[in-house]
Amino acid sequence: MNSDRTSDLAIVLGHAFQCEDCRNRLLNEPERVLVGRKITREQREQLSKLTPQEFGNSQTLAAAVGLSAAELLEGVNHPRARLRHF
Repeated sequence: MNSDRTSDLAIVLGHAFQCEDCRNRLLNEPERVLVGRKITREQREQLSKLTPQEFGNSQTLAAAVGLSAAELLEGVNHPRARLRHF
């Protein structure tokens, strides 16, 4: 991940980690949630395979999509992750 910019993947997951309604939407309608976001096909595939159990803790969630714990934390703390619902 570019250290100058938080990835869209980290922001999406950061918000879904904190917001149960948006987490459910991501799990049930991943393609709809990801429209217009800068997320690769591989990342989209990883997101479409997520389960509710992987949201149990940040380390498990980060590992499920190939992010480091620090990258996920960056997404959790990003202003867009805190302010925007899917």
